[in-house]
Amino acid sequence: MQLVADEVTVAGTRSPLVRPTSFTAPPARVTPVAGDPGYGQVALALALAGRMPLAAGSVLLDGVADPRLLQRHVALVDVPEVSAPEDGLALHHVVAEELAFAGRPSGRDAVAEFLRRHGVLAAAGEPFERLAPEERVRVLTSAAAERAATRVLVVTNPDRRGGDPTRWWPLLTEHAADGLTVVVQLTHATMRQLGLPVGAELGSTDVVAA
Repeated sequence: MQLVADEVTVAGTRSPLVRPTSFTAPPARVTPVAGDPGYGQVALALALAGRMPLAAGSVLLDGVADPRLLQRHVALVDVPEVSAPEDGLALHHVVAEELAFAGRPSGRDAVAEFLRRHGVLAAAGEPFERLAPEERVRVLTSAAAERAATRVLVVTNPDRRGGDPTRWWPLLTEHAADGLTVVVQLTHATMRQLGLPVGAELGSTDVVAA
């Protein structure tokens, strides 16, 4: 499903949280959106998922502007203070919560099978914060992708956890190859490190064709 942000604006108490932002995220592609970490990126993620009212503009999913449609099909991944797990939680607890939220079996056997499938079973009892950044990305995006209704992943600042972005970027492209629309918010520094052009940017309506 194609996700389009058309001059999306989110109001704040004294100034806009999100200044007019436009971009198109086609299906089966990863669309990076450059910007500084903070409340603006969190607000944009919530707006893309139909979970925050817009001051102006619209978010369309396959041409339809309907927050209920967005809430159903857009999964928020690792959004600070929203969907990011607590670092102190053991990995198996994080996965159990994610699977339960996805409407999947979340008992001990189901969690162990998920961890085994994604190569992190040995770390089941470790605090989530001790996982390598690419392992965190793999666990959280894969759990979100398992929700039956998920058509879009919105991933917020996986680069804030450090590490080499070239190790987790291929994980996002794998989800796109499976047909999902993937939007990932990154810093400009990470964009440069990955060799990506800035085609979409927080607070910009200058859309650059991919």
